[in-house]
Amino acid sequence: MALAQFHIYTPQDFQQYLVNTVFSRSIKMIQNHHTWEPNYSSLSANQGEMYWLESMRDYHIHNNGWSDIAQNLTTFPSGNIGLCRPINITPAGIFGANSGAICIENLGNFDAGHDQMTLPHKDNIVFLNAVLCIKFNLKPVKEQVVYHHWFDRTGKRFPESVVNNNQVGNQQKTCPGTAFFGTNTITSAEANFFPLIDNKIKQLNETPAPPITSRIVNASVLNVRSGPGTSFPVLRTLTQGTEVSVYTTTNQWSKISNTADEWVFSSYLS
Repeated sequence: MALAQFHIYTPQDFQQYLVNTVFSRSIKMIQNHHTWEPNYSSLSANQGEMYWLESMRDYHIHNNGWSDIAQNLTTFPSGNIGLCRPINITPAGIFGANSGAICIENLGNFDAGHDQMTLPHKDNIVFLNAVLCIKFNLKPVKEQVVYHHWFDRTGKRFPESVVNNNQVGNQQKTCPGTAFFGTNTITSAEANFFPLIDNKIKQLNETPAPPITSRIVNASVLNVRSGPGTSFPVLRTLTQGTEVSVYTTTNQWSKISNTADEWVFSSYLS
């Protein structure tokens, strides 16, 4: 299997990508994790967000023995969203509980006394969980939006009393952090995290979808590729003056179909 093509999106661009992409995998659960390391202090080296995705992938392949980076999505303190392992591919997030799941890694160490989540990051995490709920017809409830900490090492859920009374101990990591939107208990998620997601879902459902942009091909011949980059195969060509609809953009490439992966280089559109 070829390694994932990483993409960095703003929340709005990711929403457009999600709305206009058809997925074949049935999604029943959203996993929330924190990276623990890299954390906020790691970012002070200024290597850039793509660097940290590649770094995590290298660790996951060479240290953990996985086929690719574990997570489908990564959130950053800047407010950006990284698309990692394709959503159509099962993640390596919670051993024994990955079937039908999307794995979100929130970059940072959100155990008490460590990283203080930035406001853009906080908004980004809530937004991402909300748009995924809308896309896959999920709700912010304990069965469908989950924390890694709630599962034992075989993928079986701990009894709620064990999680809520902080009795998990070393049976599982603290992920997504003992200070993640309160604490990492189920009662805290229901009081502090799920209401934020629910409010964001209502807000997004009341907001009209962003309009599709119409553009004109300004090159004599423009290749339409199966992905946002010259490494993807050419599917067909467009001639100068052809009008196209742009559904989303990423890394200077424009997606011109809402039902298929068809991409063109944005500089050749006016």
